[in-house]
Amino acid sequence: MRVIETVLASFVIIFAISFLSTIVISPPSETYEVTDLEKLGHNVLYELDSQGVLEEFVYSESWGNLTAALRVLLPTSVYFSLDIYDVDGNLLNEGYPIVYGDWTAISDSEYIASISYVLPGNGTCYDPRILELKLVRG
Repeated sequence: MRVIETVLASFVIIFAISFLSTIVISPPSETYEVTDLEKLGHNVLYELDSQGVLEEFVYSESWGNLTAALRVLLPTSVYFSLDIYDVDGNLLNEGYPIVYGDWTAISDSEYIASISYVLPGNGTCYDPRILELKLVRG
């Protein structure tokens, strides 16, 4: 009788383990990670823009302040690189990189979230700026 009880208990345990393995959520893939980073990057740029801070930093060319603001709002495990262009495609922050983290991790990563954000102008002046933010998990 004890042998039958042991066999039945082992079947119940095996059934429970197999049932749990089917309903356990697998960790997110790298492609989902990129979409999460894109959402995060857009939300950060939108937040800075809605407060009027992004416009001030970009048009006054306060690249150091913009870098500091991004470092505060983004998690420390996220590396970023931001390039700012005018309408003609000229890089405006050339020589003043707006980056955080290991540069090789950003350039060598397979999964880079890239966010484009457009500022239409400063106050009443129409002078568009195109911000290209790249995010990578560090």
